[in-house]
Amino acid sequence: MIASTRARLNVCAALAAFPIVPLAVRLAQLQVLEHGRLAAMATGEVRRSEVEVVPRGRILDRNGNVLAESIPASSAFLDPAAARGRERDLPKLAAALRADPAELRRKARGNGRFVWLKRKLEPQEVDAIKELDLPFVGLVPDERRVYPNAELATSLLGAVGIDGKGLSGLELTHDRDLVGRVHKIPVLRDGAGNRMPLAARQTIEAPPDLVLTVDRGLQHYAEAALEEAIAKFQPQWAAAVVQDPISGELLALASLPVDAEKNRIFQQVYEPGSTFKTVTVAGALEERLASPSEAIDCSGPWELASGVFVKDHDPLGVLPLDMALARSSNVGMAKLGLKLGPERFHRYARAFGFGARTALRFPGESAGILKQKPAKDRVSLGNNAFGQGLAVTPLQLVASYSAIANGGRLVEPRLVRGVGRGLDFPVEPQPVRRVASAKTIAALGRMLELVVEKGTGLSAAVPGYSVAGKTGTSQKIDPATRRYSTTDYIASFAGYVPAREPRFTILVVIDSPKHQYYGAEVAAPVFAKIARQALALYGVPPDKPLPVRVVKK
Repeated sequence: MIASTRARLNVCAALAAFPIVPLAVRLAQLQVLEHGRLAAMATGEVRRSEVEVVPRGRILDRNGNVLAESIPASSAFLDPAAARGRERDLPKLAAALRADPAELRRKARGNGRFVWLKRKLEPQEVDAIKELDLPFVGLVPDERRVYPNAELATSLLGAVGIDGKGLSGLELTHDRDLVGRVHKIPVLRDGAGNRMPLAARQTIEAPPDLVLTVDRGLQHYAEAALEEAIAKFQPQWAAAVVQDPISGELLALASLPVDAEKNRIFQQVYEPGSTFKTVTVAGALEERLASPSEAIDCSGPWELASGVFVKDHDPLGVLPLDMALARSSNVGMAKLGLKLGPERFHRYARAFGFGARTALRFPGESAGILKQKPAKDRVSLGNNAFGQGLAVTPLQLVASYSAIANGGRLVEPRLVRGVGRGLDFPVEPQPVRRVASAKTIAALGRMLELVVEKGTGLSAAVPGYSVAGKTGTSQKIDPATRRYSTTDYIASFAGYVPAREPRFTILVVIDSPKHQYYGAEVAAPVFAKIARQALALYGVPPDKPLPVRVVKK
């Protein structure tokens, strides 16, 4: 009886212990064999990475005014898997995002767990998304690039893409300096959604400010002056550049119409016409082939080569060289160019910076069009001498006039004062070469003053200030005939002020103006307006007596 009872107890114990075996095996499997996988799954349920966006660096003008900056924003995404069965919520979501409902439905039917709904949301859109509180819609930190001065200097600043990368202009040139950063912070999150950082929050250094040489106020004045000219003459485009001739700093670069993908000051080439005559005269004076008072026969039409004639807008006859420049004689300059010869002419054109890019590294900057070797034929040399048959950028031309203004040194144009260096960082001129002797440049400067006092540049005069400069009226090539047009021109004026102690070199270029086309009529008045505003803005005192007008009672 006892044995029977013990046997029954043993059987019961065995039956009771039998389930322990598979449980133990399963426990061993979970605890040992699958420990790593299960631990990772458990950690994944509570451990998350939060994204912290360090915004893209700012772009400032020379006085610390903000031209471009990035502000915190949010971007919305959708989980298509979680959105299934919630189609009734999509119209409300489309209204909150001001999105196309059909496009939203297409995204909701997609595969995967992530698709962008809308990037760089406006604050009101973020509020609307949060109010809907849809489980299949999420928000992630982002940044939005803003330009506080609307379209001011857009062609210079450029544009930034949806992912925060520079696409054009200075945003592209200095993308490596300005680019923002995304920092991931590991956190633990409980079932209630509370978060606890797993590591101490690190201070992430923001990208440095990019401080430009540009003056926001002067940029505004230059663009406003061009807008008035555009309204009056309806040109294809217009540009104005203001440079400090001593330091090479670019103070204003206006390029209209506004285009974030194109800046004509760096990228547009055009035939400079009479504004290029300074190169011919400088070469002739330096080589002692002529003097300002030497007579030159400007009678025309003058046969440059068989069947090729050069003429002036008016018959000029015999003039001293300074007046030939002041009256902008093509005949006189063509004769002077032939006297200078192809090699020397080409050497001086190169010395003034034509045919080469600057050191600015601006995207798409052109080197202009100047033959690598001197043009040997009379027609090319004669035309080049008065600014035909070659092409320049506005940047090259303003730099060449700065070389005259500062006494004969070509200096590299400067557009950036510093990256993260503050506003008071000194900017040293970067001389490239001497273009001609100080004596030659002084004589040329006096001749350019005469242009404004007695020649074609009368409308560039600024009361109370000495002004030196040159008008330009260049014919454009007619694409239909492939010859110079008799109705389509580029009007320009280049000069500096005050002529005796220059502070500003200014170039105005207006392409295909209507109604009027001479540089004296179209561009020179714009030069004078920008010059007056620049002189007033910087408090430059007059260097000439103001004209006195007697009023009879």
